[in-house]
Amino acid sequence: MNRKRGSLIIIGVLAVVVIGGALVYQFVIKPQAHQPPSAAALQSWQYAMSQITTNLQGSSVIQIQLTLQAPNGAVATELTERQAQVADAVIGVLHSLSATQIMMSGGRELIKQLVMKRVNSFLVTGKVVAVYIDSLIVQ
Repeated sequence: MNRKRGSLIIIGVLAVVVIGGALVYQFVIKPQAHQPPSAAALQSWQYAMSQITTNLQGSSVIQIQLTLQAPNGAVATELTERQAQVADAVIGVLHSLSATQIMMSGGRELIKQLVMKRVNSFLVTGKVVAVYIDSLIVQ
């Protein structure tokens, strides 16, 4: 009888430990599903640049307006604080390109990649995660 009772106690303790461990894992240890930011949050983390008109390689001119997407408010604030440096970086990228490079297939993506790389090279609080072209005219 004592053996049976001892076995039941051990089984009961093991059940409590297993159930308790499962609950701790589910609610404490298990990483919570990452919720993507809302559209309003993403919009508040965007840095809309003023329209830029500048020369390209050769004799062409470009008029472009970009929006840079930051991953959070700290990076968006840094972009605003570095407004002149950001504009200079974009102009530098544009001066290195020709109208042919921009107008060929993949030209818009090339601008986005080069701008993101150049701007991210001097940001301290984080990185730009996307570049959007709001308007683009090449003559």
